[in-house]
Amino acid sequence: MIYALLPDPLLLLTSALVGYLLCALLGWLLAPWSRVSTLLSGVTLICAVATLLAAVQMLFAPLHSARLPWLHYAVEISGLNALLLLVMALCGVFAALYHAGSLSRLNPRARGRLAGLSNLMLAALSAAVMADNALALLLLLELAALCGYFLIVHAPSAKSLRAGHSQFLLMRSGTLLLVVAFALIYCHSHSLQFSVIRATPLPDALRNAVFLLALAGFGIYAGLMPLHAWVPQSHSSAPASAAMLFSSALMKVGLLGILKVGLDLLGTPPLWWGVLVLLLAAGTAFFGGLYALMEHDLRRLLAYHTLENIGIILLGIGGAMVGTALQQPLLTAFTLIGGLFHLLNHSLFKSALLLAAGAIEQQTGLKDMEKMGGLARLMPWTAVSLLIGLVAMGALPPLNGFASEWLIYQGLFHFSAAPGFIGHLFGPLLAVALALTGALAVMCVSKVFGVAFLGAPRCDAAANAVQANVWITLSHALPAVLCLVCGLGAPWIIPLFARLIGLTSEQTLSLSDTLVSTPLIAILLLAMPLLPLLIAARYQTRRQPRRVQGSAWACGYGHEDAMVITATGFAQPLRVMFAPLYQLRRWLPGSFGDRLHRNAFVAFCRGLAAVELAVLLVVAFA
Repeated sequence: MIYALLPDPLLLLTSALVGYLLCALLGWLLAPWSRVSTLLSGVTLICAVATLLAAVQMLFAPLHSARLPWLHYAVEISGLNALLLLVMALCGVFAALYHAGSLSRLNPRARGRLAGLSNLMLAALSAAVMADNALALLLLLELAALCGYFLIVHAPSAKSLRAGHSQFLLMRSGTLLLVVAFALIYCHSHSLQFSVIRATPLPDALRNAVFLLALAGFGIYAGLMPLHAWVPQSHSSAPASAAMLFSSALMKVGLLGILKVGLDLLGTPPLWWGVLVLLLAAGTAFFGGLYALMEHDLRRLLAYHTLENIGIILLGIGGAMVGTALQQPLLTAFTLIGGLFHLLNHSLFKSALLLAAGAIEQQTGLKDMEKMGGLARLMPWTAVSLLIGLVAMGALPPLNGFASEWLIYQGLFHFSAAPGFIGHLFGPLLAVALALTGALAVMCVSKVFGVAFLGAPRCDAAANAVQANVWITLSHALPAVLCLVCGLGAPWIIPLFARLIGLTSEQTLSLSDTLVSTPLIAILLLAMPLLPLLIAARYQTRRQPRRVQGSAWACGYGHEDAMVITATGFAQPLRVMFAPLYQLRRWLPGSFGDRLHRNAFVAFCRGLAAVELAVLLVVAFA
């Protein structure tokens, strides 16, 4: 009934794509006028909402192809594509709100670059997730990656140039691998249409080669370890809204590619495909969480946690591949639903975290947590949003990260019970690896919030911080609220994901029978945040009368600000315990890296990126 009142989703999507492109062009041309740039952020917000409405209407549509009106762009409509489009739309909403409050503070050149490239990236990613052929997907993914490159090198510092150069080299390598993979398919099927590829049986040797090439190519875009080097550097160097788009949108398209190739286009996967993805996923999740604890740069820390969550999502995708290979429908259902739900959840809480980090940086000029402290009192709304995002990232109830990771746990438990030696060996090990990853994430929650927001300010910039304006605050508060909604509403959201992946009502009922009842889950999730408050209210009258506050006592010494826990001190025990694992980050010889970052080669690649971006824009508009 509600859908009948909405315009045609294809028309909405067409209007949104055209609107993004117009905002990109006008944002660049009208950059000298800050008020106009702010108004264009409102237009971007409207385009993102239109994309959101289109995605919601297409979520449960059967798989079919169509063409967008006016643009004559061929799209493939399915629940999976619509879910990714929904994620892109939400990212567009958050970015538009952040830009409405921040663009006026930038100089015209930086304002034009950020507004133009962000809108162009949103258009490219929204079109990419709906592509019905491999050529369009690769071209649009390459276009989005080039937009990301120029957003990273927005500041002419050596750090930004090095980060952008690493991203350029790695993503061009990923594109090359994907070109080879789909060229092999084309030689056999004589088409790059996804529908034709699905219907064309391929020899086993060719399937295996294509899968490995696609896993490496899309794995670079997704940040799969050890192909992740561009991720932490780019998140720290790019503007906060661009870092949010990298983490919540661009890297998700890489996951979409792995899912399409591994479970859709190449037919039923062999068991070793799924096991390989599971092992890579577990390594990415564990090492992402481990390396995050050593970081003091807030955005680099969040980037490593993005890698951790990419690994968790891939645990769901790999588990679904294993379940399909073993013909275990419950294993497939649990892991795939958990992986897709976590994909949505990660986009929400990582948007809240990165935009909150951007608000802190804008108000204080700080990214180093060692110089922060005491921000909870000075920036309360940002503190609440960041705490919600951190708790969701740590998979603690009642937030959304807990709900999706619990489904993946259920899938791994079913893998452990599956017949055969592989399940009995890897199922428990992967469940333990996921538990260790969760423990590292909880430690990081304590580290970030305790060091950055509690205690005393460690510098004048932190001591003079004030809450950001309403638009920036809303940009990170909205995804934080959605984290709470998706956590408390998980009992009703999970059946929607079951329907999205094509489970029948009988299969959904069978899936629900293995879980705690929906009303009981809702009561438990609602009780968890309320129970401490009820206990405090019950015993509040028995507290001793308030005493006069005096100076703190610390083992006979007067308290000093230097006694407050630091990020370095918090992580030092783990640094000692896992010292050999931290050394793995230095496996690449320094001389080889220095050759790749020579000034002449960096300048050549920057010019090549500009030419490639211009060519892709001509091809796209043609």
